Amino acid sequence: TAVIAIGQTPNPLIRKTTSGLDTDKRGCIITDEQGATSKSFVYAGGDAVTGAATVILAMGAGKKAAAAIHKELQNKEKEYDE
Repeated sequence: TAVIAIGQTPNPLIRKTTSGLDTDKRGCIITDEQGATSKSFVYAGGDAVTGAATVILAMGAGKKAAAAIHKELQNKEKEYDE
């Protein structure tokens, strides 16, 4: 699932409707370096994580998250094959 958001602050509906998602005091989603959140198989980037920032940073976060998602899916596929 892709959530597309355009704005300067994270949409408060995200944290209200997604239990187990850690956020900071500003409501930004907390992620690791690859964009993984506290919820399994949920990744985030852009303004939802950093607050107001550049589109270049958001694109970079998306690229890192896509690579991490790909790796995670490959690992899950290997588990099912075993």
